[in-house]
Amino acid sequence: MNTHSKYSPRQAVQVALLGNPPSRLLIGELEITDDVVRGIVGLDADAAVPLAAHKALLMRWQHDLVSVPFSHGWGAPEQPDEDDALFRLSYWQQNTDLYVFALIDGPFSMALKAWSWREALIRIGKGDAETEAFMADTVMDISQLLQKIADAGADGVIVGDDIAVRRGPLVRPSVLQKIYFPFLTLLIMNAHELGLGVVFHSDGNLWPVWDQIIATETDGVHCLDPYSAMSLALARERSPQTLCLWGNLDLGWLAQPRDEEAMVAHLHEILDPLRGTPTIFGTSSGLYPGIDAAPLDRLYALARAMPWRPS
Repeated sequence: MNTHSKYSPRQAVQVALLGNPPSRLLIGELEITDDVVRGIVGLDADAAVPLAAHKALLMRWQHDLVSVPFSHGWGAPEQPDEDDALFRLSYWQQNTDLYVFALIDGPFSMALKAWSWREALIRIGKGDAETEAFMADTVMDISQLLQKIADAGADGVIVGDDIAVRRGPLVRPSVLQKIYFPFLTLLIMNAHELGLGVVFHSDGNLWPVWDQIIATETDGVHCLDPYSAMSLALARERSPQTLCLWGNLDLGWLAQPRDEEAMVAHLHEILDPLRGTPTIFGTSSGLYPGIDAAPLDRLYALARAMPWRPS
């Protein structure tokens, strides 16, 4: 447990997602894969990963949250087992004081899974009645999952919908406004009615639809890919002060050799414009295999030491 706050990690994230200024910088990752845990704790490549090993890493890094994936994305060869994911939600809720997220697909990702990537973009781009009906049915299906997630003990959900790439949205903003955002808004409303906090995640350049994202009343936004012209500073300028912002550190930047001075300078560059506002520090992608433990240890320790009260 973090001891430098009157709040537990779970309470601190709840405070931030409600739009209140935190007393310290919060820290967490979208996802920490089993392969990352295996590599850091020294397990064989095909070994089962005990939840206790995952927990030990989160305690070592003093993270404030944990995320349980219910999806590995539309193109993944394998998807998580739902019953196992629900069990993991219960484990984290009962055995830690971390804020527990479920990472789920949104309606855009569900369309990509139902159709091919190309066909989905064509259908959504047309914005016809058939696609609109699909989106409505999908929200109903996801909402049934939300009930299970809430019953299992999740505190919040991350709605993963990669609607953009580096150059901008995959579908024209005007079409997304008609065929996508109304259903994302309904999904977020349903999650809120279950008492779940909501963070929206998408890669890519989101500026052309940023106002539409905010209008969904999501509690937070994750990713803010720095290589897609996104930054925490600009996002804060263009958003209500109550919107929780999360991410923006590129994992590729961290994978290169960095001394402590470079890390501190980069952290100040990313985070100083957000001091005293609802913010969660982490990478824009989550942790994936190949990253060493040493730079992560230094990174999180330096982030924890960042001053967070407004200067």
